[in-house]
Amino acid sequence: MRAGLVGAGQRAAPYFRNVPNDMAGSVRLAAIADPDPARRQAFAELVVGSSAPLGEPSDRLAARPELLDDGLAMLRDHELDAVVVATPNDQHVPYAVAAMERGLPLLVEKPVATTVDGLRTLWQAEQARPAGRTAVGFVLRYTPFYERVREIVRSGRLGEILAVQADENLGTGLTMVQYQGWRQDVSRSGGWMLEKCCHDLDVLGYVLDSHLVRVHSMASALAFRPRPEQEQLPRFRPAAGTGEIDFGDATAKEVLRERVQHSPYAPSGLPDRQVATLEFASGTLATFTAVMAQPRSTRRLRIFGTEGLLEGDLGAQSIELSFPDPAGGSGSTREHEHVETGPSGHQGGDAVLAETFWRTAAGEDRVPRAGLADGIDAALGAMALQDSARTGQAVDIAPLRAQVFGTEPVT
Repeated sequence: MRAGLVGAGQRAAPYFRNVPNDMAGSVRLAAIADPDPARRQAFAELVVGSSAPLGEPSDRLAARPELLDDGLAMLRDHELDAVVVATPNDQHVPYAVAAMERGLPLLVEKPVATTVDGLRTLWQAEQARPAGRTAVGFVLRYTPFYERVREIVRSGRLGEILAVQADENLGTGLTMVQYQGWRQDVSRSGGWMLEKCCHDLDVLGYVLDSHLVRVHSMASALAFRPRPEQEQLPRFRPAAGTGEIDFGDATAKEVLRERVQHSPYAPSGLPDRQVATLEFASGTLATFTAVMAQPRSTRRLRIFGTEGLLEGDLGAQSIELSFPDPAGGSGSTREHEHVETGPSGHQGGDAVLAETFWRTAAGEDRVPRAGLADGIDAALGAMALQDSARTGQAVDIAPLRAQVFGTEPVT
C-alpha cells in the first residue's frame, strides 16, 4: 500500500508510527509533500529511519519516501493507494478534494475546513467520489475512555439523558500551543473553537448519538490581552519556552516541534476562555467550558440521566457512576471504573485510529468512527459558537447544515 502524506507536522507522525505490526511490511510511505524541506526530511527520518538513503529499504515502512514541495502535484502524478492530509487547517480542502477525485482512501485532520464554502466543497467531492472513503482525525472517538462512556449511555443504565456538563482546560504547555506558528492566526486556524474544541463538540455528539441543533456562547480574552510586561505571567512569555502538544511520543515532539512561539499577550483574536450552551437533536442540553492558563490540562464530563449520573475524567482514566435507590429512599449506590488506555498518544486513541484507517484503506471490513459528515457537523458547531460569541445571539445549526448538505437530512 503506497501512502502519501500532505503536511509533515507533529499530528501526522502518530498515523505512521502506529501502523499495525502485521501491516508494517505492506504499508509504505511513498511520498511526503511539505513546502518546508527541513520538515519533510525530518519526518522521513523520524518515521522511516535515517539508516537507509533515499530509495533504499529500511526496517519500518519498506522504503524511503520521495520528498516533494507540492501536494497537489503529488496527488496528481504519483501512484498512491491512500492519503493522509495533515496541513494547517486552511489548506485541507484542495488536497482532500484531489484525493477524493482519485478515489483514494483519505484521512484528513480536523477541522476538515475553516469556512462553510469549504465544507460544501468537501461534501460535494465526497458525494462524487468514484471509490474510497474519508476518515476524519477525531481521535477522541477512538479512546477507550469515550468509547466506554458511549457504551454506558447506549446501555440505558442512565435512563433518559437530560443534560451534560463538559470541559476542556489547557495547562501551561498546551495553552502556549494555541499561540504557536499558524495556530494563533485566526485566518488560518479558523478560531479556537474550530482548531481545538471541535474535538469536544464531536465526541459529545458521538457519546449522545445526536447532532447539534442550536448553540449560544460567550468568550473573551481577559488574561491574554496587551498589557505591560510586569503584568504578564512569566510562564507565558515566549522566552520561557515553546508549548507542548498533548499527544505523541517525545521524539516526534522534539523533531517536529513548531519553533515559532508567539506571545499570548500580543493581539491575536483568540479568547482565553469560552462558555457554551448546546442543544442536541435528541433534546439533551449541555454546557461546554474551555479555559486557558490552567494548572494542568483536563477533559471531564458529567452526564445527568433520569436513572443515573456519570462523572468522567479522561486524564484520570476514571468513570464514577451513581444510581438512586429504586425504592425511592434517600440512599444511592456508586460504582467506579478505571479505564485502561494504551501506550500511544491521546490516551490510547492514536493507535486505534491509525489501525482503523490502515485496515480500512487495505480493504478490510472496518468503518471509521468519524466520517466526513461528522467532521462537517463538528466544524459547523464550532463556527456557530464563534459567531454566537461575536454577536451575542443564539445560532441555529439547521440553516448551516442546509448550506452544506442540501435539503436532505444527514445523520
